Amino acid sequence: MRGFVVQHTPAPLPVNAPSHGGIAFLDRDGVLNIGSPNYINAANEFVALRNAATSVGELRRAGFRVCVVTNQSAILRGLWDSHRLHEIHNHMREEFLAIDEDAHFDAILACPHRHRDRCKCRKPMPGMLRFGDRMLRQSTAYPVGESEGMLEQDDGVVDWWGEKPLPNNPVDCMVGDRKSDMGAGWASGLRLFQVPDDVGLASHLTRILDLSDAGDSFNPVR
Repeated sequence: MRGFVVQHTPAPLPVNAPSHGGIAFLDRDGVLNIGSPNYINAANEFVALRNAATSVGELRRAGFRVCVVTNQSAILRGLWDSHRLHEIHNHMREEFLAIDEDAHFDAILACPHRHRDRCKCRKPMPGMLRFGDRMLRQSTAYPVGESEGMLEQDDGVVDWWGEKPLPNNPVDCMVGDRKSDMGAGWASGLRLFQVPDDVGLASHLTRILDLSDAGDSFNPVR
């Protein structure tokens, strides 16, 4: 598998949402749900973090489109396939919308690769974020499934010790619980918010919604 797993389901923002055009990129485990060292292997293992659904709803009411970007190497480790991942994410969608009708995910992107595969989409590489940006901003329709070779236009080069790139929109943000999430966001020029994995998105929501908050710093290690 050269590409990654895509669920692209854009929807209009809530009525009266601001029109700043920002995208909130969210990691999944430790941001939206309780993670596990043994992976979330089925829908019944998915346990949402407290206030995660209402926080997603608040992001969309504040004018953000929401794109989940998650590393899911269990696929290429042979533990389960992309169909199982879609089942987990469909469950997540239904659970969040049942709590908050605005808690909609405009896209969910998942990298199936292992670290040793050296792909362009596994965080801290920024491939999923760059693709999500193009997909949501160009209103390009992609079917649910496995998107092979979708990153061929991306040279995959990151100068970690150079200048932080300029974002397509200065309010865009990356929210994650790990340094790999922060690295992918930095390489895309985004505002960075690193959250504790036992609280997740809700812990930093006020800061994210403050568009004057430049986010957290990121210092790569040589």
